[in-house]
Amino acid sequence: MRTSRRIAVAVVLAAGMAWMASAGERSITIKLPSISVKSTLIAGQEIMNFNWAAQLAFKNYVESNVSGVTVELYANAQLGNGPEILQQCMQRVVEATTTGEADLSSYYSELQIFSVPFLFRNRMEFYTMLDSDFMQRMYDDIAAKTRIRIIASFDNGGFRNISNNVREVKSAADLKGLKIRCMEIPAHLRMFEALGALPTPIPFSELYTALQTGTVDGQENSAMVMMDGSIYEVQKFYTLDGHLISPAYIAVNEDWLASLTPELRKLVLDAGKVAQMAARGAINASESMALDQMRAFGTAIYSPTAEEKASFGIAREPVVAWLKEQISPDLVDEYLNVARSIQSGTYQAAATVSPAAASATVAAGADTMGYIVAIVVLAIIAAILIMMLVKKNAASR
Repeated sequence: MRTSRRIAVAVVLAAGMAWMASAGERSITIKLPSISVKSTLIAGQEIMNFNWAAQLAFKNYVESNVSGVTVELYANAQLGNGPEILQQCMQRVVEATTTGEADLSSYYSELQIFSVPFLFRNRMEFYTMLDSDFMQRMYDDIAAKTRIRIIASFDNGGFRNISNNVREVKSAADLKGLKIRCMEIPAHLRMFEALGALPTPIPFSELYTALQTGTVDGQENSAMVMMDGSIYEVQKFYTLDGHLISPAYIAVNEDWLASLTPELRKLVLDAGKVAQMAARGAINASESMALDQMRAFGTAIYSPTAEEKASFGIAREPVVAWLKEQISPDLVDEYLNVARSIQSGTYQAAATVSPAAASATVAAGADTMGYIVAIVVLAIIAAILIMMLVKKNAASR
């Protein structure tokens, strides 16, 4: 009878240990794809792409700080184009993804606020906006509505500038009548219409040929994109008007993140912060090299004066008016007010805990409580089995 009792206890303990093992540390694979190349050749040097820098930093931080977790990286659209890898993350086919405003705004239209042109004067203003309480509330809302949690934010290769083959563009008046290729984003089309240009949507894969053959006179992209696509080879003039700077992100599936232990969840969120720093640093370091390479090739680069740059501001109001028709006018106004406070130096971050942090704390508490409840249940089951065996043993004597 003692043997039967020992067997029963051993079974219960083995089951408990197995449960704890499955709920705790286990082998995990995190897939993190991107559509970007790994590097760009600038002046004979391989310069790391900012998305790839973010991916590598994420992988290194995770794998260096925990065992049993592997991060698999994919570049150059190995797992699909931008919309496809975003959808894969939303459906939990992959755990994480790189994405940007253009693709994510298809599921969360409020992100179109970044289409307001000539709003940020430099990267520090833009980064302050990305890190603001206003954006954190938006990230929480995105997670709730799309099941995608943004864990790193940076700029998508720098400020977008205008290039063309007809004339040097110094002010808005110089754009009149120029056929400028742009993305098929309504706000972008309205911006160039307001500037007097003829916006012409063309797929990026066809842009080089379109510029080479004169289908369009020019286009608008950052210096690094000009290098990545060799666009500078078929453009004579490049004006640093800085009309737009758009966000890029590393995001994870919200439900997958919630399924992790508190320790692993914090590790993933911390890895996002490290990836964010890596991406921002890579972009800033490589942009000046890209401009130098373009100059060396023969592209005329012009930096407008403050007065000339102010002339482009006529494009802002038409875009703001359109955005207020598409999304909440109050949200657009709040975004603009935050941007103004950042520019004036009066912006102050709120001292309150963000909903994301609060939900993470609650989730961590729920996980801890789950372990406690499970242990108690296992102890009760073990006690009941032992009591039953003891009674049975006493009755048989």
